Amino acid sequence: MLDLRKALDASAAGSILVDPEVDKIIGDLVERRYPLRNLLPRLPGDGQSWLLNRRDSPGTTVAEWIGDTADPVEDNGVYTRHTFTYRTILSRGKVTRKLQATGRSYSDVLADEMVMRTRDFASIEEKAYLLGSNGAVANEPDGLQWLTPAGQCVATTTVSGGDNLTLDMLDQLVDKIGTDPMRSLLIGSKRTMRRINSLMQAQQMFIDSVEVAGGFRLRTYNGTPLLPSIKMVDTQTFDGNKVTSDTTGATSSLFAIDLDNVFIGELTPLTAVPLAKKSSQYDEFDIYCDEVLVVRSTLGTAKLIGIK
Repeated sequence: MLDLRKALDASAAGSILVDPEVDKIIGDLVERRYPLRNLLPRLPGDGQSWLLNRRDSPGTTVAEWIGDTADPVEDNGVYTRHTFTYRTILSRGKVTRKLQATGRSYSDVLADEMVMRTRDFASIEEKAYLLGSNGAVANEPDGLQWLTPAGQCVATTTVSGGDNLTLDMLDQLVDKIGTDPMRSLLIGSKRTMRRINSLMQAQQMFIDSVEVAGGFRLRTYNGTPLLPSIKMVDTQTFDGNKVTSDTTGATSSLFAIDLDNVFIGELTPLTAVPLAKKSSQYDEFDIYCDEVLVVRSTLGTAKLIGIK
C-alpha cells in the first residue's frame, strides 16, 4: 500500500494519470459584435443587379391655383433607373485532420472554426455597409458613405479638422430622414456613441433603451436606436466640406438610415458548404453570399461628418 501511495503522489509521477480538463469555450482575440447584419432588412433578389426607379423630381409645376375655365399646366415627374450590382463576399477555411483528432475529446474543431469564420465574414461585411467604395475596391459594394447624397449631409463645421458634436447637430441629422424613430437607426463609432451619451446626461435627458432584432438592446435618442459599430472608424480626414480619407485623420461620421428605404438585396443568402476533399491531411469549407446594399430613396439615408 505504501508503494502504491508513493506511485500516485501528485508531486511525483501521479499527475500523468490525471486526464486534463480543457475549457470547452474557445477564446478568440477578435471583438465580434456585428448586429447590423441582423438589423438591416434582407429582401430576396434575382438577376445581376437590384434595379429600381426613383422619382427624382415632381416636375416644374406640381399644382396651381387656377380660374374656373382655365386648363392646368401639364407636367410629369422625373424618373431615373438605378442599378445596384450584386457583389460576392467569400471566406475559405481549412482545418487539419490532426487538429480535429486532437480536439475531439472536448470540441468539434471544424464546427468551431466555421462559426468563428462566419463572424470574421460579418466583420468584413459590416465595414462594407458603412465605408465600402466600389471605386477604390473593384469587387466591393458602395456603403452608406458613398450612397448618401450631398443634400443629405450635415457637417459639424466648415473648418478643416472638424468640431465637437452637439445635440442640435444630432437633431438636424435625424430630421433629414424624418421617419418613424423605431424604423430608423443611428450608426456610429463607439467614441461617437459615448459623446452622445455624455451630451444627453449633461442635458438631463432620459436615456432609454429598446430591444431590436437579434435580441440586441440598444440605447435610444428620442426613440431612435443608437447602434455602435466597431467597424466605424475615428480616423477620417475632414477638409471642412467632405471626408477625404478614412485612415489619416481624427474625425468620424454618424449615419442615420430609414429601414424602409435602406436594405440588403440578397441574391444568395449566407451559405456554408464543405469542399471536395483533396487531401487526407485537412478539410476545407467556403462561406459566401451574393448581396448589395440598396438605398431605395435618397431621403432614406443621411450622415453627420466632421465629428471631432
